[in-house]
Amino acid sequence: MVLLSVLFLILGFFGLYFGAKLVIIGLENIAGRFHISHLMVGLTILSIGTSLPEIAVSIMGGLDKIMGIDPNIDGIVIGNKVGSFLIQISLIIGILAVSHPIFVSKWELRREGPMLFISILVFLFFSLDGILTQFEALLMIIIYFIYLSLVIWSERRLTKIKLGSNYIEKERLDIVGFEPIESPHKTSSIFKDICIFLIGLFILVFAAEITLLSSHDLSKEFHIPENVVGILIVGFGTSLPELVADLTAIRRESYGIAVGDILGSNICDILLATGSGAIIINFNVPRIILFFDIPVLFLALSIALYFLWSQKTLKRWEGILLISFYCVYTILKLSIFQI
Repeated sequence: MVLLSVLFLILGFFGLYFGAKLVIIGLENIAGRFHISHLMVGLTILSIGTSLPEIAVSIMGGLDKIMGIDPNIDGIVIGNKVGSFLIQISLIIGILAVSHPIFVSKWELRREGPMLFISILVFLFFSLDGILTQFEALLMIIIYFIYLSLVIWSERRLTKIKLGSNYIEKERLDIVGFEPIESPHKTSSIFKDICIFLIGLFILVFAAEITLLSSHDLSKEFHIPENVVGILIVGFGTSLPELVADLTAIRRESYGIAVGDILGSNICDILLATGSGAIIINFNVPRIILFFDIPVLFLALSIALYFLWSQKTLKRWEGILLISFYCVYTILKLSIFQI
């Protein structure tokens, strides 16, 4: 039974990855047809696309709970969002920095940095009573799309500004980020792009259900609290698309996409992904997440943004420090702060 649950969990992770990959391929092709910039793709299409596993897990978790398939799925779903955010801002960004020093602009940090903190504060404020209601979930989704609208407006405004060499150097702008994206995936028609997108979406939904059910079974088999499974196991699995997509972007020297995805995906996870499930049915938020994991998340985010702001790049030794931070957190979570 345990072996079967592990196999289904691995199958679910593969499905989440390949489903998200197909969706992103379809969206990248469509973006290429409309000459959308690298930065816009990173902050919108790629950040939402790589967050689709978290969104799918939330929606399927909400449906499972409302249909009585798994009434106690809350810990896995909520833990998944917090865990995914923490993994991306420490482990994944650390791996990316070790792979290649990450370039980031002050302009992006001034816009996305505060929003990252705001998104956590919104989640924390709504969850202080231990319940994330459908109305609060709706507000979280609205806040995310207001942010997304501001991103689109500011990106378009910046592209209209005459970017002189002094301004580019002062703001640390990656000028490639404002150039139109050329998708590496060539297809013959818009119909084929849409089909790729829909097939990926179907795989995502199916894989999310497998992941949820197998994670719940493992939690019961090993007597591990569901919030721990959601944060450490499901959170890691749903973060794989971000890691692969960002490493691929860095290899192609598309640093605007990589940085935009790191920042935008976290905001999407905590607001849109969490809200997508909680709008179906109220979710209970484990107290340990509020009193341990969220403060750790604040600390990790502060360290990562400080490194990004203080230097022109996120250096390899800083990446190693962020990876070490996540390892220490994991040890404390497993040994002390489970419930």
